[in-house]
Amino acid sequence: MNIGVDPYTGALTSLSHPDDPHGMNWVCSAAENLWFPVSHSWGLGYVAMPGAVVTRWQTPAKKKGAQFVYRMGHLEMTVTRRLHGAKLEEEYVLRNTGKIAQPIWETRIFTPFNDNYPDAATCLAKRCHAHIWCGGDVAYVCALRMGNTVPHLGLVVTDGFFGGYSIEGRGWLGGGSNTRGAIMLNARGGTLAPGASFRMAWTLFWHKGWDDFLAQARAIPGFADVRADRYTVTGRDKPQITVNGRRAAAGEPDGDMIKVRLAGKRETWLRVQQVPDVAALVRQRVSFIAKRQQVRDRSSPLRGALLCYDNDLDAMLHNPAWADQNEGRERVGMGILLTLASRRWPDRQVAAAAKLHHGFVQTKLQNRDGTVRGSLTDHEQRLYNYPWVAQLHLERQAFDDCYRTFRQYYRRGGAKFYAFPIPMFDTIESFRQAGRNRQATELLRLFRGHADAVVATGTRLPPHEVNYEQTIVGPATLIPLEAYLCTRDERYLRCVEEFLPLLEAFNGRQPDHHLNDIAIRHWDGYWFGRQKFWGDTFPHHWSALTGLVFCRYWQATGDESYRRRGREILLNNLSAFCPDGRASCAYIYPDMINGNPARCWDSLANDQDWALVFLLLAARIDPEFKWS
Repeated sequence: MNIGVDPYTGALTSLSHPDDPHGMNWVCSAAENLWFPVSHSWGLGYVAMPGAVVTRWQTPAKKKGAQFVYRMGHLEMTVTRRLHGAKLEEEYVLRNTGKIAQPIWETRIFTPFNDNYPDAATCLAKRCHAHIWCGGDVAYVCALRMGNTVPHLGLVVTDGFFGGYSIEGRGWLGGGSNTRGAIMLNARGGTLAPGASFRMAWTLFWHKGWDDFLAQARAIPGFADVRADRYTVTGRDKPQITVNGRRAAAGEPDGDMIKVRLAGKRETWLRVQQVPDVAALVRQRVSFIAKRQQVRDRSSPLRGALLCYDNDLDAMLHNPAWADQNEGRERVGMGILLTLASRRWPDRQVAAAAKLHHGFVQTKLQNRDGTVRGSLTDHEQRLYNYPWVAQLHLERQAFDDCYRTFRQYYRRGGAKFYAFPIPMFDTIESFRQAGRNRQATELLRLFRGHADAVVATGTRLPPHEVNYEQTIVGPATLIPLEAYLCTRDERYLRCVEEFLPLLEAFNGRQPDHHLNDIAIRHWDGYWFGRQKFWGDTFPHHWSALTGLVFCRYWQATGDESYRRRGREILLNNLSAFCPDGRASCAYIYPDMINGNPARCWDSLANDQDWALVFLLLAARIDPEFKWS
């Protein structure tokens, strides 16, 4: 293990594998990322005390070899690093050198993994997805190279109680949507008596992927492999909990948290959500949209539109100046949901709302030639919008509108754009069943051209609204997969199987329904939320796109593991929906973002209903996916 340390700050500036052909630095540094502040470097941090007092350690008062001592008034932090072959051990000891007891709320240590998106080529070779779990006495980070090629890096806590993590350096100055920010691991405090100390420590090591990470971690003191068989439990079922592969007793759930006692009075937890009746949850959400999120005023130009809903104000929100809160774009997903739900569970009010919304899209968001506008006043040709409107027409059996929409999408260069989802297989099947063979043949030609372009481009993925993200890799997987289902051309399946490892690398295995098999996303709260929070959003409904990809892959290959995982991803996203029909567009998962308290749902219901659209589509793909 090669490491570099800043002699002036004592921070870790580089960490690499000696045999890595890409020479990847797993630590974010200012030398490689110009937006990165030196004050956020690995191993620096701050102590939070009662009364909103924060003191940082930045410059060592003394150093000896690999040991650095920082003084903060009557507090002293000693950081020690030891290399043991291919492993690095780090120790952080906070001592009270004063004469009176000092209450400590938390110690937050910067561990800025190199998790950011400069461009696809750099990401695949030299960036990682940092999958974080802070479960009290069991805490770790499984960092996977974005290209999912070995070696990968792991961190396992061996001493200290880490109950959460924070993100610093987010926002426009921190790179906007393309940077995750600097990760901080948060260690629980207490009261430090004079001369007393808190010790925090972890081990860093190389691994070959999640299975190998967990296998190696089991041999590290302090680690326990705590799992549930499912992280969303439906009906009256109970989850089965295991510790290191053996059934374990667990405490009664406190909300979604289930505490697990370990040897030596140690404690950890899982988060498992209970959804007693999935169908009832979906129907309640659909009813809420039909009753409270649609404009019905006959004199309004927005009549029929489906709008965001502010749960704090208990009112619809329409903000045409902010495109992600207007009456079009992602909000079209609500109309698709209403249509799918009214077909599955006939309801006059829902059916009427779906029809009214479809009329609004036909007459206000789209020209007769198929051109799609983002809103009544937004004439920007955003290619993402086209397949969403096409799918709405398809589900409404408005075949001519669907045909025109797809033709316009491809006329505008859609074959080089990774929109999602493009319902190629469903479109061709539906058109043929309707006797529209000529149109089906033309659309299949366009779809094949799109899939051919994806195959030809390969992993040289173009940037979209974010330089590299799950919803670029997701479409890169789904487009050839849909084309394969239409044609059974093996070229497309080979392309799918090239992208699957890249898509799976976004997903974690932490024991929490917010995180388990949920893709890393960290900018949606800012763009789509009311609170405008940057930072990790777990779950986020576009992570359900991966669930749909997995369901389609099972449909194409019969691989049962992807069938199971697809179902579970879709169910884990149900936490965004409340039993009374309300919803939220983003859960901001970290404890703190830029020093502000987080760990909260955004108050705005916006575009999260796509998760339910994918759930209903998956139930159509897989009739044995029975939850209603």
